[in-house]
Amino acid sequence: MAKFTFIDLFSGIGGFHLGLHQAGGSCILASDIDEQANRTYAENFGIVPKGDVRKIAANQIPDFDVLCAGFPCQSFSNVGPKGGLNDPRGALFYEIGRILRVKRPKTFILENVKGLFNHDGGDTFKIILDILDSAGYFVSYEILEAKDYGLPQIRKRLFIVGVQKRFRRKFQFPKKKEALDFTLSDVLKGKVERDYAFTIRIGGRRSGINNRYNWDSYKVDGEVRYITPEECKLLQGFPTSFKLTGRQSAQYKQVGNSVPVNLVNAIAQALIDQNFLP
Repeated sequence: MAKFTFIDLFSGIGGFHLGLHQAGGSCILASDIDEQANRTYAENFGIVPKGDVRKIAANQIPDFDVLCAGFPCQSFSNVGPKGGLNDPRGALFYEIGRILRVKRPKTFILENVKGLFNHDGGDTFKIILDILDSAGYFVSYEILEAKDYGLPQIRKRLFIVGVQKRFRRKFQFPKKKEALDFTLSDVLKGKVERDYAFTIRIGGRRSGINNRYNWDSYKVDGEVRYITPEECKLLQGFPTSFKLTGRQSAQYKQVGNSVPVNLVNAIAQALIDQNFLP
């Protein structure tokens, strides 16, 4: 029997789902507009995500304990126009606030690019914190790095965790691990000069090992080669049994958009250890 329930908004291929499931959670609803990612999600979890979150009535969602959301990051990224909450993608954050106010789950876990923290001189993040506070939550936030929680990847992301104010205390982020669970050499099955990979991204693919934008080219046993989607999957914390669907370019996009499973699991375990979840 599940320890707690959660909903998975902007669900992608299920990085949040897998990390929370490993901690004892059960998903009651997922939502994303990316049809290829939804096919991968359904293939692995047996749940077909609903489409546009704006069309989901909050009062029709069954009660749940955790809201998780890797809400669209393009409008906060260092690459692009940085439209923030005025960008239709950034404005989807308001849907999170809408559901939190109606459903009042015990806690939430949100993830975005670290650029959100300083976007528009910090004003955008202040608005987000005000919305979450007014919904009735104590909010904690921290920039976490995948390699500090076992995965051999640089990836830095901003995590925002809220707990209902009735708990009368804030969430404390989990401590870093002392060592990697495995190295980049283990993933690429050969000697690599570095222990962890560059951040897996969507853009800049095949730019070449000497290019400043390179992230997918490595010297393995002295020979230059490109990392595969299957290897990227492992670097994000997905098991070898996890199935990616679609063409190779679509698989790179799906994995590049995902949240690292180990980071989600570490946060979920901390929520349990701190008695915010059963």
